Amino acid sequence: FAKLHLEAQSHNHRILLLTEPLESAACEASDDDLEDIQSKLIRELQFPAAIKKTPDFDELKDCNNWLYLGGSCNGLICAVFESKRIFIWNPTIGEAKELAKLSDFDPKDTFFYGLGYDSSTDDYKIVRISRSSTATASNETQVEVLALKSNIWRRIQGPQHGIELGGPDYGIFLHGALHWFATISKTGSKSTYGIFAFDIVKENFYELVLMPDHLEEIKYDTLTLGVSGDSLCLFCGRGYEDFLEAWVLKEYGIKSSWTKLFSVEKGVEYGYEYTENVLCYTKSGKVLIDYDGRVLMWYDPKENTSKTFSPRNHWDWFLPSFIKGGGGAGDDDNTIQCKPDEGVFEQDFNKVF
Repeated sequence: FAKLHLEAQSHNHRILLLTEPLESAACEASDDDLEDIQSKLIRELQFPAAIKKTPDFDELKDCNNWLYLGGSCNGLICAVFESKRIFIWNPTIGEAKELAKLSDFDPKDTFFYGLGYDSSTDDYKIVRISRSSTATASNETQVEVLALKSNIWRRIQGPQHGIELGGPDYGIFLHGALHWFATISKTGSKSTYGIFAFDIVKENFYELVLMPDHLEEIKYDTLTLGVSGDSLCLFCGRGYEDFLEAWVLKEYGIKSSWTKLFSVEKGVEYGYEYTENVLCYTKSGKVLIDYDGRVLMWYDPKENTSKTFSPRNHWDWFLPSFIKGGGGAGDDDNTIQCKPDEGVFEQDFNKVF
């Protein structure tokens, strides 16, 4: 099943909206599509039965943070319910399966998750990284891994001393590894800022690449990490910054290969009353932006024009995960995914285990 999942070639990028009813939105949109977003870009989905059976589902789905995204890969989503129960979920076919329970934790701790594909075993792995709120050393960072076929959590070696992950909340999967922003501190040297990775096959951490020079001092909460084809990319200007720019890492792990895609000043047309989070940069050159889970905007940085969509029902936030077909390394799909899923394939969901 896993290999078939990877071979799907539908090139259909969508984001999952945590609304009632559940919906997804297409990322790529023509000018004609944007004149009728509801009928041409929005698709209604269903919550899977396994999650619906969770106690207090009807009450909790109307609350903030009841469902936490723990990563996405090949059309599958890792979903953490109430920070206690964990599911693997395929929103396209509407099925989910509960996995082994998470270990006890302190709610004050900082958590990072990730979902990736292990090509050596044809299996998927979920990673959970936890750091105590009082931690003073990297050895106080705990890392657990679960392979879907075994459905058992294992404790493994954490990142080396001096590494502190800074987001996103779940790792971006590319080239067999999960990626996060990180602060890198070395004895006798000034702290640097870059991208840190976890190899899904070898189950070890490594320093990948530093930020572009002028971005090294920028706070993580203004950055968004993503993927463009088979390259990492980042957006700078999230939140209340006065500008928005995008960079792509053309050669994996090579700092000098950071290349700027665009840089624009946020004007009146772009401004909105809520904090924004960039989701993707499409082949047609539009930027898809989430405004605090209340509004989606398709923004054209070249023309400085935009179209917005608000859901037809009340919602508090949305799950910015992609439901995507194909898109393996080297394909010609140029959509930048900030929360990537690749390769939806409608087979018997239970075969993934």
